[in-house]
Amino acid sequence: MTGNPFVSRGPVDAILHLAVSNPNSYALTVAGVVYSATVGTRRVADGERTEEMRIEPSGETVVTVPVRLQTDVLADALREVLEARAIPYEFNGSVGVVAPVVGVVRIPFSKTGTIDPMDILRRKGIRFN
Repeated sequence: MTGNPFVSRGPVDAILHLAVSNPNSYALTVAGVVYSATVGTRRVADGERTEEMRIEPSGETVVTVPVRLQTDVLADALREVLEARAIPYEFNGSVGVVAPVVGVVRIPFSKTGTIDPMDILRRKGIRFN
């Protein structure tokens, strides 16, 4: 990660590591990955990787995707997380897989959940009275 999101002005660049699984008995070629991440009501990041990569049969590959975080939006999202008991997050995107004859087929993915800041702090061993 370049820059400190707590003191930087403007974007902060980071690398997101995505585990991409191939449950098939044949190799897949991934043409690219596109995603966006939202915390609370704030879109904190989006990005794209357009380099092709191969995922072996019944294998998993870690795909690195560049991320550009907007520090002002990230700060607002962190403030929402700290002020709330639990806050929703959403991570959406698609993986472009090269298919014979038809070309690139986009396969969507989505992960949603909630962030509980107090639970995160408890897991790190930080306790409050």
